[in-house]
Amino acid sequence: MKYFALVLSVLFTLRLGATEYYVSKDGADNNPGTEALPFLTIGKAASIMMPGDICFIKKGIYREELSPANHGTEGSPILFKAFEGDTVVIAATDIINSWTQHSGNIYKTTISMTLGVERNMLYANGRHMDIARWPDNDDGDLFTLEAALVESGSGSHIQSNGIPDMDWSDGYIWYLGAHSGASWTRKIVSSATNRIDFEAVNVNKWPFNPHNPTVLRNGNRGRFYLFGKLEALDHPGEWFYDNETSTLYFNAPDNVDPNSLTTEFSARHKTMAIDRNYIHVEGIQTFGGRIHITGDHNKIKNCVVTHGLQSLDELDNTDAQMSEGAVTIEGSNNLIEHNLIQYGSGNGVAMLFFWKGSSNNTVRNNIIRHFNTIGIHANPVRSNIPGSVITKNTIYNCGRDGIYVSGDGGIISFNDVSECMRINNDGGVFYTVGNDKDKNSVIHHNWFHDSEGPDYADGRAAGIYLDNHSKGYQVHHNMVWNVTWTGVQINWDNWNIAIQNNSFYQIDEAMGRWANGFTIDKVEVANNYASHKDWIGTDVQNNIIDAKSPFVSLEDKNFFPAEGSPLIDSGIEISGITDNFVGDKPDIGAYEAGGEYWVPGADWTVPDDRAPGDGGEIVGLPHEYIENQLRIVPNPANGAIDLHFNIAGRSGISLYLYDPRGQLILQETKHKVFKGKYTVRLNVEGLPPGVYLLKYHVGKENIKTQRIVKL
Repeated sequence: MKYFALVLSVLFTLRLGATEYYVSKDGADNNPGTEALPFLTIGKAASIMMPGDICFIKKGIYREELSPANHGTEGSPILFKAFEGDTVVIAATDIINSWTQHSGNIYKTTISMTLGVERNMLYANGRHMDIARWPDNDDGDLFTLEAALVESGSGSHIQSNGIPDMDWSDGYIWYLGAHSGASWTRKIVSSATNRIDFEAVNVNKWPFNPHNPTVLRNGNRGRFYLFGKLEALDHPGEWFYDNETSTLYFNAPDNVDPNSLTTEFSARHKTMAIDRNYIHVEGIQTFGGRIHITGDHNKIKNCVVTHGLQSLDELDNTDAQMSEGAVTIEGSNNLIEHNLIQYGSGNGVAMLFFWKGSSNNTVRNNIIRHFNTIGIHANPVRSNIPGSVITKNTIYNCGRDGIYVSGDGGIISFNDVSECMRINNDGGVFYTVGNDKDKNSVIHHNWFHDSEGPDYADGRAAGIYLDNHSKGYQVHHNMVWNVTWTGVQINWDNWNIAIQNNSFYQIDEAMGRWANGFTIDKVEVANNYASHKDWIGTDVQNNIIDAKSPFVSLEDKNFFPAEGSPLIDSGIEISGITDNFVGDKPDIGAYEAGGEYWVPGADWTVPDDRAPGDGGEIVGLPHEYIENQLRIVPNPANGAIDLHFNIAGRSGISLYLYDPRGQLILQETKHKVFKGKYTVRLNVEGLPPGVYLLKYHVGKENIKTQRIVKL
């Protein structure tokens, strides 16, 4: 009894010790931090919060860095949260108050930009602006490469016709080799007519071999653009900063007076610096600076991260990759969940600090888009730490691979990844490299699709690319379609790999391998379908090659085998892979007829923000989009389902419910609904138990997505 009373006393003391703090743009840091008398800055609350404390942040833009002073605990984390219904932005930028005309459409202001050549950046109305360059970025889309062809060159110079006749020294050259696997940037030391001399690279060493102007591939020696000179400032949307005179020059979009725009510059590297443990952040938007997590057991949830890492390439890069991202994680057991992470020149989520002991971080149920405009080894998600879990994310629009995971014990599952390889060649929607050890990683139940290598190279975009000595991978139940190379590519020493129950459609080849005299051993290939040949392995059985689509409907993404398909009952039983099959034998491919119709990707959606032919950037999203567009109550359901929508503006709602075999069984349409919350009830009484697919279309926002309903 005394022990029980002591426990109650401790719990009661802990509960009483937890404090709610409030921060508001009309507060003051000498206030007590109550709702009636809030703090002015997040930093004030962060400096005093203890385990269990909550900081509610009210609407507004906070130009500071969130950096907690104390640890939370497992049972009592420290929580920073947007006040209910409020849009809260932490910005690493500062406002530019005035511009004066310099010449013509070019304006200038005196300002101190302190982050250096690589990280100085200018934004106008929430959009990232281009550094002054030649050739110009005419279409505003950094993924459609505007670059000049190299005629000849070496490890220290290039020659090309048409280079503007000016002194380019102390500017920079960005170069993408003809192989197009990776780019690099170097400072220009001198220039002459149609010639640029730059700080030398070693053409005999990776990554400059094969990415250098002496290499002729695909009919060219690479392409380049030049930047970093005031004389190159000749196009709307470009800027240049003169560090010696602290003068920023800007030719605003559409040649308008920039005083009519909201202009801001990068003033801080980070929006959050979380070096403590058990810190939770929810519902906050960030802009113009990265979230940097070096602590353990932290959580970032329901946030919007825009332009978290907008930079140039490292000017002395010798490894063709970036170690940082919009969200950079160096700690362990952290969770990145249900966030919109968008726009960056390099990585989206980066976990590349294996040597610091990082492990077991999870990236789950996020939408991650528009990354790697530099064209190097950078990705929406990039990790080399052990124990990475990358699951249920929607990822699209990137310069190279969609997901890169090379650490031990990785789980890559239920992701929907597309529009990859927009700048680079010789990569994959999923990509990894190996070494002399097994990675013991699993890649399963993903959609990898709609990606192609650039037309200035040879168009190699694989669905799943296990490059350079990859070993110890189990690859099963993945749906790969509409890629311009192999469904699975393996290279050099390969063993302990299982490729099982995958579907590869609209691909160039089912599998490929560059042997180069290396060894292949214990590569099992079974129960796979492909539209084109061939299979590569040491144990190949029960696979099908057939160019005719075997699916119920590729257009509707219904990948169940169609009635009468040769995939049905044609597989072999594989423990842990084909368990609970339907029929006499397992089916071939990623989906089992009559089984579960699994749908990967985030279980929420936002509009595609890109206008045709435009980079289409946004600062954040209305508050309605931070939460799910649709809630299904109850789920599993019995008799009736209530579908709860948040509508951001005038629209229409169309609903389609499909049974486990892909047949449309219910349809409901509501026209001319307005901003607000709506509930639509679907009568499902009498339907047999199972997993159903609900597709819905909110017309005004052009939202088209699908959700699982269980009866």
